[in-house]
Amino acid sequence: MRLVILCCLFLWGGNRVTAQAQVAADSAKAIRKTEYYFYFQSGMLVGCNECGRGKEVTFSSAMVHGIKLNKRARFGLGLGYDSFYGYNTVPIFGSASWDLFAKKNAFFLQLNYGASLKTWKYTPYDEYGYVKTSSGRMINPSVGYRIRYHDASIALMLGYKFQKIKTFYKYENYAWNPATQQYLSDPIGSTVTQELNRFMVSLSIGWK
Repeated sequence: MRLVILCCLFLWGGNRVTAQAQVAADSAKAIRKTEYYFYFQSGMLVGCNECGRGKEVTFSSAMVHGIKLNKRARFGLGLGYDSFYGYNTVPIFGSASWDLFAKKNAFFLQLNYGASLKTWKYTPYDEYGYVKTSSGRMINPSVGYRIRYHDASIALMLGYKFQKIKTFYKYENYAWNPATQQYLSDPIGSTVTQELNRFMVSLSIGWK
């Protein structure tokens, strides 16, 4: 009976060691498949706030660092600079992309989502009552084609960029106070919200 129990324990222990070795091997294999990548992107935004004046062409750029899983999926974090007509934004965002074909050169889909760390106007001093500008979410889906040469890559991207911006104003106002028999300052605040929609064309240069 003891011999049977010892044999069972030996087999159980052997299976456990084998399973742990397999898990470690799978983990090491997954780590080997995970690669670092980065790219710098520069391009133009095309659209308009007041379309009666025609289309506006402005500048956009970003840098993204992240990891590449297997041969298709990429996840990263990015920081950019966008110039709109009258506004500047510095967005920080998460980036996810998927190669449609697991080949050296491939078409890919990409989505960047985030918000602006800083937003400001070009000429804040020529508007009466202007206080500050802030911004909300940024959404940037795009499609592109990437060409690789060894570990270097270059990609052309076409997409859409949405950015919400809020501008705050404060105007002097005076209200009559019966208790003091005089006019007292009672400023009026106003918030203007804009949703900026732009067509985006950009070129990126990166590593892996």
